[in-house]
Amino acid sequence: MYRLVASDMDETFLDSSHEVPETNIEAIRELRRLGCLFVPASGRAYGSVMESLHAIPPELLEGSYLISYNGGCLNRVGDAEPLSCHTLPHQKAEALYAYGIKLGCVSMHVYEVSGKVWGWNLQPEEVDYLAGHMDIEPTDATSLDFLKDVPIAKMLYCIPDGTEELQRIECEMPEELKRGTSTTFSSGRYLEFNPEGVDKGQGLRNLAKLLHIDLAETIAVGDAANDASMVDAAGVGVCVANARDGLDRVADYRAASTNDDGVIKEILEKIVRPANEA
Repeated sequence: MYRLVASDMDETFLDSSHEVPETNIEAIRELRRLGCLFVPASGRAYGSVMESLHAIPPELLEGSYLISYNGGCLNRVGDAEPLSCHTLPHQKAEALYAYGIKLGCVSMHVYEVSGKVWGWNLQPEEVDYLAGHMDIEPTDATSLDFLKDVPIAKMLYCIPDGTEELQRIECEMPEELKRGTSTTFSSGRYLEFNPEGVDKGQGLRNLAKLLHIDLAETIAVGDAANDASMVDAAGVGVCVANARDGLDRVADYRAASTNDDGVIKEILEKIVRPANEA
């Protein structure tokens, strides 16, 4: 029997218009009837994720949890104050910000733990991509002095459709600059810098421990490199049909469904129900 299904949001749970497919809502309803929690797991902030879940009836998420900032924070649904939280030291965030300015070819996002996101050098393609599913405050600041007393959850560099270029940038970065961070890639456009030791897999482990759930009783689904640790940690790891970054080599099950089809329905029908009937 499975007791928890954790799902990445963008390009996995949400469709290409950043909406929740109706099939996913009905699947969550059935999961709850079977005693299985649905847990969103995202690189975004708690508030941003909850806004994306507005179409889901509140009772289907009641008593559940949310893994945000790639595992950097755990929240109870309905409470914006995290149960646990990891942050980037200000000095490290400042050094990454200065390096991004020096590169010149990237946009940058700086995430406050509160959920506010600052964007530097936002390309028009990035503005269009974020429209409607994440608010971001533009800044032309040349340093992060204005955030020196503000907890920072993570940072990222962005090049739309630029994963290969971002991989090159990450490879060529000074080791000292990367030390103290965990790096990953997402959405075919982001190089993410999380606090050291933070990833979605550890977030899932922490939540399972909190809830006294064996990892063997968990399922995790994603589409990109930042989901790999979670997909690997779960009892059953799933990737959507539109997965990238070699996630299919980590997953135990490759879904026939894309994010537009409603992959949670397939997980319910192909994995959860058969286990309950065995």
